[in-house]
Amino acid sequence: MCTRIHRLHSITLLICLSGLLLSQSLFAQKIKSKVNVVLERLPLEKQKKLQDFSSMIETYINTYDYTGSKTEDEIPVTIQIFMTDNSVSYESRYSGTFLISNTSDIQYYDKYWKFPYQEGNPLVHLENVYDPFTGLVDFYLNILLGGEFDKYGKLGGSPYYEKAKQINDQAKFDTKFVWGWAERTKVIEFLLSEDNKVFRLAKDWFFAGLSYVGQQDTTARRCCAQAVHEIEKVLIKNPDHKEAVQFLNVHYSEIIDLFKDDRNIIETLLRIDPDRAETYKRYLK
Repeated sequence: MCTRIHRLHSITLLICLSGLLLSQSLFAQKIKSKVNVVLERLPLEKQKKLQDFSSMIETYINTYDYTGSKTEDEIPVTIQIFMTDNSVSYESRYSGTFLISNTSDIQYYDKYWKFPYQEGNPLVHLENVYDPFTGLVDFYLNILLGGEFDKYGKLGGSPYYEKAKQINDQAKFDTKFVWGWAERTKVIEFLLSEDNKVFRLAKDWFFAGLSYVGQQDTTARRCCAQAVHEIEKVLIKNPDHKEAVQFLNVHYSEIIDLFKDDRNIIETLLRIDPDRAETYKRYLK
C-alpha cells in the first residue's frame, strides 16, 4: 500500500511527470467556474432579459464555499447551458441541456432539465431548500467535487456524493419539475455503489503514485501500476463505465510515460483501451 508524501493538488490536474511534491493537507477546494449560457433559441425579448445570466451563475458558484477550505487554490469548472423557452401564461419556464467539466477527466451531460426562472431574480444558496435551477447546478458541482476528492484520499469524495444524493432526494418532492431526476438518481446511486468503489480507489492509487514521480520513482510506478490493474477490473466487468473511460482518455499518455518500458502494463492498456491500440503497439515492438 502506498503511503502518501505531502502533496498539493494541481489545479490543472496534469501533474504526473513534474516531480512536484504535493501537500496532502491542502486540496484545491475553491471552485472557479466559467459559465456559458446559450440563449439563441429563446425569443429576442427573453434573450435581452437574460443577457447577464452567465455571469450571475458564475457569481452564484464562485462566491460560495462548497468545501469549507481556507486555501486559495482553485478547481476549474466549465459549464455550458442551452436554454429553450417553455413558459406558461403565469410563469417563465425553460428547458435546458447542461454540460459540466473540470476541464480534464470529469464530465457530465444532462439533457433532462426543466425549471422556472423569473428574469432578474437573484440566485441564492439556501441550505436544505430545493430549487429546480440551482438544485441541478449544485447536484453536479457536488458530483464533480466527489470525483476530485476521490483522487486525494481513500473514498475522499464521499461527503460530496452524499450531498448530491441529498439534493436528489429533495428534488423528488417537487412533482412539477421532477423530469430528469429518475436518471440522476441512477447516476448518484452508481457513483456511491459498491461496484464503483474499485474505480474510486484506483484513482487514489494513481494520484498517490504521481506524487512520488521524480522523488521515489519505484514507489510511483508501483502505485500507478496498481491503479491500472484496478481499472482493468472495472472495465472487464463494465466496458461502458463512463468515468473510467474518461479517465483513460485523459491520462493514458501519462501512464505510457511512466511504463513505456513495462510490457505488462502496456499490454494491459491494449486490452482495456483498444481504441488506442496502434499507440500502445508502438511500445511493444
